[in-house]
This record gives sequence, structure tokens and C-alpha cells, in this order.
Amino acid sequence: MRSLVLAISTLLLDPGHAQLVEWMVDDDVNYTLNPAMTEHRVAAAPGAVVTMRMVDVELVYGDRTYGQVALDARDPGTGALELSCLLGDSVAVAATVVGNGVAYFAGHFNGDALELCDGTMMQSVGSGFTENRFILAWDLSTGAFLWSRNISADHPECQDITSLALDEQGRLWYLMRDFSNAQVVRVDGNGVDQVMRTISGIRHLGTISFDPWGGLYVSGSCENGILSFGGQNFPVGSDGGYNMFVLRYRPDGTAGFARFTEDVTFQDPTVVATADGHAYFAGSIFIATTWGDHTVPAPNWGSGVFIARMDSTGAFEWNIGLQQEDGVINGDMDRAEGPCISVDADGNAYFLGAGRGTAVWGNGVTSGQDVITDRTMTILAIAPTGMAQWALTSAPTTWGIEPQGITALAGNQSIHFVAHTADPFIMGGIEVGTSGVQAAVLGKVTGINTGLLTNAPGRSHHVWPDPARDHLFVEHDGQVPVLAEMRTSSGQRVRLLRLQPGLSMIDLNGLAEGLYMLRRADGSVDRFVVE
Repeated sequence: MRSLVLAISTLLLDPGHAQLVEWMVDDDVNYTLNPAMTEHRVAAAPGAVVTMRMVDVELVYGDRTYGQVALDARDPGTGALELSCLLGDSVAVAATVVGNGVAYFAGHFNGDALELCDGTMMQSVGSGFTENRFILAWDLSTGAFLWSRNISADHPECQDITSLALDEQGRLWYLMRDFSNAQVVRVDGNGVDQVMRTISGIRHLGTISFDPWGGLYVSGSCENGILSFGGQNFPVGSDGGYNMFVLRYRPDGTAGFARFTEDVTFQDPTVVATADGHAYFAGSIFIATTWGDHTVPAPNWGSGVFIARMDSTGAFEWNIGLQQEDGVINGDMDRAEGPCISVDADGNAYFLGAGRGTAVWGNGVTSGQDVITDRTMTILAIAPTGMAQWALTSAPTTWGIEPQGITALAGNQSIHFVAHTADPFIMGGIEVGTSGVQAAVLGKVTGINTGLLTNAPGRSHHVWPDPARDHLFVEHDGQVPVLAEMRTSSGQRVRLLRLQPGLSMIDLNGLAEGLYMLRRADGSVDRFVVE
């Protein structure tokens, strides 16, 4: 059953915060076993929302479920279906991204061939039981495939494609794993490999994300030893041998930094870059987790999460998680199966997860239910300062709710999420789903910036690029020259400047990498990073 339900009232969370679940649409999934095994993905860009969702499950192979998969394009404002394409027959979901009127999808298929909705057959490599990896480019204006490619034909060692991303020029990159190595690959307009960057020493991979100047963030996990990328080696070691990592390539492809923390298993955290060159980083935790000087304590029960923000030099500004009292169990929280965090144009972050009981986030924001066994889905908004702003919580489910992914890239102060449900699902006063039936649910939340602090204190967006290397452009809005000083993050003055009205260019040669402040005589401050 497919249904679209629109909201008729606003959900009031607390005074001054009004987030509206505007609509949800559900599509049945023909599957009766463990709902945690299915996967769906969502991606958005201004004017477009696409999903990659399972229609049924015909085969469970290792930790993947295979069946028919639908590619959908919907109106981001109304949820109306604009295009749909069915892939068959043994297909597994991996990743999606959309931009410039083209949607890209990555996945896996078993059998002799992958059948596209236009009748095209993508031939497999190996036997009918060999897992093949593919990427498709779908024109959203015509519904035609611009190109399709069996990645396994050129990279038979590829075990997974975990993420797709568009760089600052709109070019597609994909992230694939080969045992202990990863490749970040850029393709041309026909899907042909053009550039390949190798990361050695990995175990699992999370996501890739580009900042506006071409800096590339990558997340994942690794064991003890050496992580190598961009011409540098980074030693990593912990007592248990399990580690999470986040790294950054400079725009020229050389290594910027790599940061690590201890874990109890190999995971796939999410990293997403912001418009100012910083990045948010999030995932699940089972032990105390430290990034920089900021630690989230171990969960009192079940699992917890961390949500952190870093600059382009790898300095962590903050790291938050559940707030809990020693020995007191109120609830737990886990991240979404797919990308669990997204960021809007103002730098606000949105986290998607599910948990039991009550989650306390600070700043008066809580999510969940009082009954500790109730499992609910949560959307949490965080300002660039690290303060929780609001949370939306679903009603408890009788069987299961598995959040799958979130995106804030459609714009218009809205976010879209995708989840897998079993039995009816209620959020923001809207109910979708059928008793005893599993479904893929896509929803839209509006009014997301209500009450949000959209910019960190002291950031006026009058300097660029950020991060900068050789030169920094500074815009002075006044009519007369003004004195300004440049200081390091520790307060040391390194330059005394005289800014002329209009645009000035500052030579950065000789400055060490790091965070700097440009303070004008009128007291205004701009922050930027030199790399």
C-alpha cells in the first residue's frame, strides 16, 4: 500500500519552537522477518528529493538483504511522486546523492544481471552468486539513465561502496572498500574513473563530504597500526585495537589531518562538511569517547551517541551526547542506519536516531518517552555552538522503527528523513503504515530553524575562503579605513592591518596552520582557518 498523509496542525514542542511534520509517505516492503535488516537511503538538493528503497526481500546474503529496489524522485514540497524506477531482481541498497538535476545511486546485485527499468541489462562479473557493485546516473528531467556502470568489472576487489558525494564543481566521487584499503574515486560525465585517492589501513568506511573549497572529509574505522593517505602515515593505537577515525584531504589531494578514538568494534560514523569548511561528525558509542579535549561518557545502558564539530585543521570545538547521572538509567540512543547527520546552509546540524526511554540533550531539550522499554525515533537539532535546540520524537512503535537517513539539503527551512517501520508509525500527529506490514517511510519536517542560533558568535561571513592558504579576502562595509589585528587561537597577535573600505587581500604566507581571529577596532570579529 502506498499512501501520502499531510499534516493539518503544528506540533508545539515548547514556547518559541514550532516544527511541523508536514507530510509522510509510506511504501510497503514485502518482508516479514527482522525489520533491522532492510535498508533505504535519501538524498536532496534544492528542488529535488530522491530515495533508494527496498520493495521486497528475496535473499539474505551475509549482512545484506537483496530484492527489488525502487528509485523514486519526489516533489520536496508536497511529497508527490514524480519519477520511479524499479531495479530487479536481487539488488541491495548502498548510497545516493543528487545535484544539478541528476541523481546518483550505488548498490550491489546478485545473479546473472541487473535489470534496469528501461529494460537495460547490466551483466554481472563472475558466477550468479558473485556480489557485484554498481553506480547509476539518473536524469531527473527525463527519467532516463545517463550512464550505468558495473564497478566490479574494473575493480573486482571492491567489497562495498559506502558513500557518494559531489565536490565543489559538482563532480561525482565514490568511496569503495577493498579489504584494508579504501579508494576515493572521481568520475567524469560518463562515469569513467578520472582520479583515485587511496587510504590504507582501514576496516570499515562511513561517508565522504566536500567543503566549498575542495577539502575532503572521510570517516570510518581501523585497527591498530598505520593509516596512510595523501602522502603521509598516521600511527594509531588503542588498548583494544578498535578505532574510529576522521580525516581530511586538502584540496590538492595531500593529507591534512587524521584523528582517532578508541572503540569496541569497527563502525561507520558519518561526517558532513559545512559551508564554512568545518565538519560535523557523529556515530554510536558503547564506551567513553573522546575527540580532542571533549569526552562523551560511556552510556549507562545500551548504546549512546556522539555528535562533534571540528575545524579544517582537525581541532574539535565540541563533542556532545546524552546527559546522564551516574548509575541512573533513563534511556539509550542509537544512530540511523545510513548517514545520521546533515547540515543546512546556516551551519545547523540535524541528527537522526532511535532509542528507548528518555534522552536528555541539555539546554532543556529531551526526546523519547517516559517508559524505558518504549522505542521511538528522534530528530535532534544542534546549533553550531554545540547547544541542542529542539527535538522531535515519534510515538512508540509496537514492533520496530529503524531510522535510515536524513538530509537538510533541499533548503526552504526543511529536512527530509527516511525510516523503515513495522506496524503503524506516528510522528507529529501523522500516522502511516498498516498493522503487521513493514514499510519504507519518507517524511518532511518544516520550521526547522525556529529558535535556532544560526551563526556562531563572532562570525560575520566577511572573510573568505575559509579555510585559506596563501591569501585571505576581507570585506569592510564601512566608509573609512579601520585598524584590525590578526591573532592566533591562543591570543598571540601576528599581524596589525589597516583595512580599506571595500575588499582587501591579505597575504598569509609565513603563518602556521591553525585557527585565527581578525578583530577590527569596532570590536567585530571574524574567524578563519589557515591550512
